[in-house]
Amino acid sequence: MDFQKLTEKQQNQVAKGFDATPELIPFIPYLLQDLFELGSSPEIIIEILKSLNLKKDSKILDLACGKGAVSISIAKEFGFHTLGVDLFEPFIEEAKQKLTQMNLENLCTFEVEDVATSISTRKDFDVVILASAETLLGYIDESIKALRECIKSKGYIIFDGCYMIEESSLKNPDYAVLKNYDETIKLLTAHGDTIIKEVELSLNETKVINDGYTNLIRKRANELATKFPDKNELLLEYVKKQEEECQIIENETVGCVWCLQKNN
Repeated sequence: MDFQKLTEKQQNQVAKGFDATPELIPFIPYLLQDLFELGSSPEIIIEILKSLNLKKDSKILDLACGKGAVSISIAKEFGFHTLGVDLFEPFIEEAKQKLTQMNLENLCTFEVEDVATSISTRKDFDVVILASAETLLGYIDESIKALRECIKSKGYIIFDGCYMIEESSLKNPDYAVLKNYDETIKLLTAHGDTIIKEVELSLNETKVINDGYTNLIRKRANELATKFPDKNELLLEYVKKQEEECQIIENETVGCVWCLQKNN
């Protein structure tokens, strides 16, 4: 699905997911070419799944899967059948290429699809994952309500996100859906589900990840600016935006991955 063929709402959704403007979207594959995990935590998710004692024929739904790092890691580790969906076609194509390289085509499927469509049509999965896209479906309780529709009774939701520190006074509207820890827990369990696992990221882990990502993005932005001088300001603004986002993440939030079990 070509970006230009997306609806205006979908274009804005994709752009917001990358903290970019629609004008910058054609450059995103180049800017992020060195990043495979795209902010998600495959290792943490793998460890959580190990604790669930899932059956070998379990089905996993990975929403907003990006380049498929989580789905591919799960398929490789457990042999589970995984479906990854994302609205950004270049990343889905990269995910498919990675599958071929690893000979996992019989376990993983990747499709270009709006998550809004996925949550209304994809049903009866054992596990649904929303990683590093915690604001995509609105407020946390709204997200959980939507995600639980995709899974069986007693199925699992893995929600990779963050919460605001108590002393935060951040007024950035992009973070309005995020709450402090206690409020986040209330929202996560608003529909009667049980949190069975919680893994918190340390500040040091977060900084290492952010520094690595930012350095790689800056390098690619400089290369593009040389090729496209007229886009220099746009590209520099994107790097600046990434740096600002990292500062907010490190100083105002705590990264956390939760696993919930659906109670009905």
